[in-house]
Amino acid sequence: MKQSIRRTLRNARQGLAFLIAAGLLLGGVTATAQEGRPIIGALRVPLNELPQIENFEVIGHNPLPNPGGTIARGRNGPIGISGNCLYVGNRVGRRTGTGPAFGTPALTSETLIVDISDPANPQPVGALQTILGSTSRELRTIQDMNTLIILNFRDPDVAPDEGGAFNNYQIYDISDCRNPRLMRTIEIGRARPHEFFLWRDPNNPVRFLLYSSISGGDGNFVEPSLRVFEIVNPPSAAVSAVASFTLTPAVPRVEPVVDPADYRDDHFVFENKPTTQGNNLHSVSVSEDGTRVYMANSQAGYFILDSSRLAQNLPCVANTQTFDETSNLNPMLCLRKINPDPKARVDLTPPFGGIHHSIYPVPGRPYAVTGGERNGTTTCPWTPGQILDITNEKSPQVISQYMVPENLAENCFVGGPGDPALQREFSTHQLLIFPNIFFNSWYSAGLRAWDISIAALPSEVGVFVPRPEDQVVERFRNSPDVWTWPFPILHNGLIYITDENSGLYVLRYTGPRADELPQQGTFLSNTNF
Repeated sequence: MKQSIRRTLRNARQGLAFLIAAGLLLGGVTATAQEGRPIIGALRVPLNELPQIENFEVIGHNPLPNPGGTIARGRNGPIGISGNCLYVGNRVGRRTGTGPAFGTPALTSETLIVDISDPANPQPVGALQTILGSTSRELRTIQDMNTLIILNFRDPDVAPDEGGAFNNYQIYDISDCRNPRLMRTIEIGRARPHEFFLWRDPNNPVRFLLYSSISGGDGNFVEPSLRVFEIVNPPSAAVSAVASFTLTPAVPRVEPVVDPADYRDDHFVFENKPTTQGNNLHSVSVSEDGTRVYMANSQAGYFILDSSRLAQNLPCVANTQTFDETSNLNPMLCLRKINPDPKARVDLTPPFGGIHHSIYPVPGRPYAVTGGERNGTTTCPWTPGQILDITNEKSPQVISQYMVPENLAENCFVGGPGDPALQREFSTHQLLIFPNIFFNSWYSAGLRAWDISIAALPSEVGVFVPRPEDQVVERFRNSPDVWTWPFPILHNGLIYITDENSGLYVLRYTGPRADELPQQGTFLSNTNF
């Protein structure tokens, strides 16, 4: 399977490079010029020439200072909306005194609460302290049930000791959205949760399943890598662990180094290529009816689980371990790999760099959008994304690839767009998906829009790259560049997104298929409601 994937991606990459060079990858849209330069399908402009905008309109902006402060705090993390309140988590753990990794005072310590009643003038109105030593890495809201759920995990840079409760989910009552009240805590222990999908039972609207990925931990506390918790009637919720899944030990920890000829399309100029194989789950998504779970195992690849019995609240065998091709044959399993062969995965690493970061189904269509992640300013080329045809759930197929020009190996050279001296990164990250268009927070490429009406030829149709604030309390990796990180949210027709170094933006998308975006309600791709 890997050889066919390499050929598919090689052909897609060559075709994409040709289209970019020819100026054709515009999805039927003529890219306008900013100071004489094309925007869509082109290299990002230098930092001092930002912002860079095409087919987006800025409605509102706030740099998000710390409470009582006047300059951007930095390290802005996940966002969630309930009523007129927007919550902004934090990517660094709360600490006291001076952070050992940063040498700066502990000012970036809270989940901010922002009043968005006037989208043109969002204003911070409060803050919720995180757990000492933990980062509020992900959060979700259930608006009609006045509930906020925050994922916390230990930040090793600020909490080296193993004592205390670092890794958990906190459930808050936000009936008064400016004053959250902690109601429940789901303890994870020494395993480290990373992301989560919140699924609402369409047949029982007070029943939720929280699908938590586990992508790290201490010692032997990583597995199982997918853990599912049932939450009934939040925020004063009854919570129970109901299922788990892990691929280990079917996938080896280390794979043999492959033929160097397979690297010819990836010029890892600044850093060595990865050769390790891991089993940790990075991200997970769930179909609207709850019967399918889409897995993005960091190095092990993309594959699909059957979760029918769990979704239907039927008795089932809770814990699945995939040792071999017989492990997932029991139809009574709560979670079972649809293709029981452990090796049946869309597995891109090695030889390609980075990890399999995320996979989300396209609503109403037999496709899924994936995104990779290769962290670091010295890791050019960074990871692109793929479109999978999932008609045959046992054997998803890569049918196309999407990327910005900085993802091309040809741009990895000293003095070029991928030079580490620029202190930036062009990995894909988080997605907001509609049937024919999706939005992607793309680190130093900002927020990008892609038309996927023709899934075999995704076409970039919108670009928003903000200009970072000149003064920031705590920059990511001490970089002055753009770091657009969280899930975008569409709320009442406007897109809400944060950047680590420039704060909150409220945007209107104005490009192709803008008329297909709902103008009322809240939409995000990490829930089914």
